[in-house]
Amino acid sequence: MMISRRRLGRLSLSATLAGSSAALAQGKPAKLTIMSHAVHRAVATGAKAGDSTAAWRQSTGVDVEWITFSVEGVHERVYREASLSEGAADIAFLLERYGGPHIAPLFEDLGEWHKRDPIEDLDEIGAGMRGAHTYAGRMIGIPYRHATHGFFYNRTFLREAGLAAAPTTLEEILAAAEKLTYVRGDGTRVNGYALSMDDPSAVVDLVRAQGGDFITGDYRIVCDQEPAVKTATLLREWYRKGVLARNSMTFKTEEVITAMQQGRAAMTNQPFGRFVNYNDPKQSKFPGEIAVATFPMAGSATPAPAKTSVWAMAIPKNARNKELSWSLIKELSSKKSTIRAAANGNGPVRPSAYDDPQVRELAPYSDYERAVLSRARLTVPGFEHAAKAMDIYMEELQKAMLGQLEPLKAMQSAKARIEPLLPKT
Repeated sequence: MMISRRRLGRLSLSATLAGSSAALAQGKPAKLTIMSHAVHRAVATGAKAGDSTAAWRQSTGVDVEWITFSVEGVHERVYREASLSEGAADIAFLLERYGGPHIAPLFEDLGEWHKRDPIEDLDEIGAGMRGAHTYAGRMIGIPYRHATHGFFYNRTFLREAGLAAAPTTLEEILAAAEKLTYVRGDGTRVNGYALSMDDPSAVVDLVRAQGGDFITGDYRIVCDQEPAVKTATLLREWYRKGVLARNSMTFKTEEVITAMQQGRAAMTNQPFGRFVNYNDPKQSKFPGEIAVATFPMAGSATPAPAKTSVWAMAIPKNARNKELSWSLIKELSSKKSTIRAAANGNGPVRPSAYDDPQVRELAPYSDYERAVLSRARLTVPGFEHAAKAMDIYMEELQKAMLGQLEPLKAMQSAKARIEPLLPKT
């Protein structure tokens, strides 16, 4: 008899819960269940630097089960489990853009747990990262991973275009983007810039580099102000001139990566960790030629407040093994575990990890990434309708880019549609 994947998943989960119940009857769970994205399991247990859960498992005699989903899928599952009288997750990984005051009551206040049993040097983890998962003074998540944007450029293309040095100000980037829109000797058409368009994160870097924003930390929408309107105008011109690819409206992260690897785009702003993808000799036509620096402010080389995302570890209110959950979170948050995860490819939430020799070898951009962290900002603060608000912004921006609306009108329309979605503070 064939069993569907969905039914198999239900049977597997039932077996897991049955095993855990038997262990609990003996006073200790057989395992803790972590719900996360696959990347968290990879960096926590990776082969390059070792498994951060190994010592904890040995000392407690408790195993760790990772149940992984897509980014959206993990939040759907975790919030559903956390709403039950008893859920299946002992630890859940949350991304700030899917959070907000509306989900905070479903999770433990980890600030209180920290007071009773402190995490090693919690203050080293920046206040901005801790604040990404703090609502009304309740810290529901301990930051574990960040993805912060840098500025990437292809040195081969700079030489071919006669640019003696990489651009170091926003104005120089804008000028270079037009000059790097050309056809190479082998017939390859190069777009001067590539932008991920599935959410506002890459676009908002351009807005913030000019002193503006999309939605502020106190939930004010300011996309109708000059910096955002100038950015919409710029992108309309870039699209018209071919600086952006004709199919760029559908560009997601994967398309940007491919365009840079294949030499169809000269520059982009994406997470620093993409350095590995862009310079991988098995995937890229330009290994060793794609460099990264901080994304600059207008008029200076000062790093702009680039986009960052923060994944954090949370304990659902209905978790069954909260003491053990907290002890594992402490272990994963320690300095040694942060270094180990960074060497496995994680964006470290502790600045001191960038000083480790192994991390510096595997992440040669460490100094740049550390330099921008203190200024980095979330794309939007967490709230219930954040995903819808971001979709609306991109819809209106694309209307401006296609010439369907003037940039100011498009941004005013975005504000009018998004403002009713914002939390009342």
